[in-house]
Amino acid sequence: MNTYLRVLCLAVPGLFLLGAVINYALDPLGYFRNHGWHDGAFVGDRVWADDRMALDLSIDAYRPDTLIVGNSRVARGFALNDEQLPEDLGATLKLGVRGAQFDELDRYTRQILTRNSVRHLVIGLDLGQFLQGRDRYVRAEQRRQRESGKGFPGVPNSQIAALWSTTAFLASTNVVLGVHKARLDGGANPEVMHERLHGIGHRNLTRKVEARALRDYPRFDPEVYTARLAALDTLLADVCRQGITVRLFVSPLHIRQLLLIRETGQLPVFSDWKRELTAKVERHHAAGCRATLTDFSGISRFTSERFPPPGDRQHRMQWYWETSHYHHTLGQMIINRLWEIGANRDDFGKHLTPGNISDWLDASASELDTLVRDRPLLVKEIRGLRP
Repeated sequence: MNTYLRVLCLAVPGLFLLGAVINYALDPLGYFRNHGWHDGAFVGDRVWADDRMALDLSIDAYRPDTLIVGNSRVARGFALNDEQLPEDLGATLKLGVRGAQFDELDRYTRQILTRNSVRHLVIGLDLGQFLQGRDRYVRAEQRRQRESGKGFPGVPNSQIAALWSTTAFLASTNVVLGVHKARLDGGANPEVMHERLHGIGHRNLTRKVEARALRDYPRFDPEVYTARLAALDTLLADVCRQGITVRLFVSPLHIRQLLLIRETGQLPVFSDWKRELTAKVERHHAAGCRATLTDFSGISRFTSERFPPPGDRQHRMQWYWETSHYHHTLGQMIINRLWEIGANRDDFGKHLTPGNISDWLDASASELDTLVRDRPLLVKEIRGLRP
C-alpha cells in the first residue's frame, strides 16, 4: 500500500510537470511566443482552444503600434501577414473575436491600451454589437476568473494559467491530435475558408449563415443599446486623451445582408445608429481628437457581387466568403481607404460627418428601395430563409 502511495505521490506532480513542459513547448495560446511547433498563436493566426480564454492569456504577449478591433468580420476580413500595409501602421494586431458585442470588445481594447503605447486604433462596427444578443463570453469570463484568479508569489497569474489551466491542456491536446485544423482563423488562413467552400460552394454556405442569422438576430433593447453606445463614447474620450488616432468603420455588408436587416425590421435602428455614431465622433473631433467614421455598408459594385448560381460549387468569389464575412481582399481596400492610399474609390466607403449623414442615409435608403424593386426573386429568397 505504501508503494502505491509513493507512486501516486510521485506521479501526480510528475504529470503536472509534464503538462507544463508540453504547454510551454507547444505554446498553443501564444503566451510564451514559442513557435517551434507551429507558425502562429491565437491573436495573430490561429484559434487553438476557447478563443476568449486564449485571448486573455496571450494578449499581453503583443506590443502593437496599431490595433484593429472587431468581431468575426474583422477576423476573417484582414489577413495582415499576407498583405502590404502602410508603413505608418507599424506592428499591427488584429483583435477579431467571433460574435463579440461592444462591451466585450471594450474590455479587450482597454486591456491592451493600458499596457501598450498604441498609436492607431481601428474599430470595425456592426449594429449587432449594440443590440441584445447571446453573451457568448459569459462562461469564458467565469472560467477566466476561476483559472487566472490564483497564482504563486512573484509569478503572473496569466503565466500560471498558460501552463496549467484546463484551456491550455485542451489547446495542447488539439495541437497534438491535429484537431486544431478545424479551428483555424479563416481570415489569417484563407486556405481554410477555401476548404470549407470546397464541395458546398458560396451559395449553400451563405444560406446556412443567413438562416442562422435570421433565427438568432439580436433584438433591440433600449437599455442595452444606450449603455453600449455610452461605452463607445467613453472609450473614444479615453483614447483621445492619450493622443491615439481613431478610425471607426461600419463593416461592408453584402446586399443580401442589407435585405436580411430589412427582413428583421431593424433598418430604422440601423439608420439611427449611424446618426448617433456620427454625432459622437464629431463631438470628439471638435474637441481635438483625431477620430473619423467611415461607412462601408452602402450598396456598391463590391457589396453587390453576385453569388454563383445554384449547383455551382467551383466558382470562387472575389470579395466575400459568404454574405456575413468579407474576403481579406476587401479588408485591404478598407485599410487603403482609411489611410487614403491609392485611387479614391468614391463608391466604396463614405466618411460620415453631420453635414452629409442625412443625404447619405437618404441615398442609401433610395438605393435599397431600387434593389427591392429590381430584384424581387432575391427578396423572396431572403424572406424564404425564415424558419
